[in-house]
Amino acid sequence: MIAAARRDAAAADLSKICTFEVADVQHGFTPSLATITQYDKVFSNAAMHWILKASTSGPFFDSVHAALKPSGQFVFEMGGMGNVAEMRSTLLGVLGRRVGMAQARAADPWFFPDESWMRARLEASGFAVERLEREWRPTRADEGGIEGWVRLMGKQFFDVVPVAEEREECVREVCEVLETVCRSPGGGDWIGYVRLRAVARKV
Repeated sequence: MIAAARRDAAAADLSKICTFEVADVQHGFTPSLATITQYDKVFSNAAMHWILKASTSGPFFDSVHAALKPSGQFVFEMGGMGNVAEMRSTLLGVLGRRVGMAQARAADPWFFPDESWMRARLEASGFAVERLEREWRPTRADEGGIEGWVRLMGKQFFDVVPVAEEREECVREVCEVLETVCRSPGGGDWIGYVRLRAVARKV
């Protein structure tokens, strides 16, 4: 993605004003670009629920705050409380029965907070919350269907099962349950996405 962004910037003659880098933001980050000390905006789309945990989120939000200029905006969308609840419950149930619930929970890669948690966390890091909302947004499964979603998004759950044949049994069992839960009488398979989005300003 960085390589593609650099190509696109060069093609649009924006290489002198657009720069790109890869950084690990899970434990806080400091922009390494010598020409930029602070940013006007920080934007995140569908990434934060993969990298945050309640107990270790402070450095992430603090570093976003530090990276912004005064009055700079932090705009994001992520999974919110209740996101893909049917998928998550089924994955935890199937895997928990085989490896134990503690190990299944430890393999769960997602963090889906509600508005109260997010507001408190943003304000603790020095942001003024201008907009914060959670939306239920059922989404039709793409051409990969339920199985494609389960194999891609649920991979970290299945990684805790050491035997390949048993992993496949788990995938089949999860899909059997979800095909019942997600199949719409009106056609297609639907997944219960819940989005949490916010606009916050550095104060």
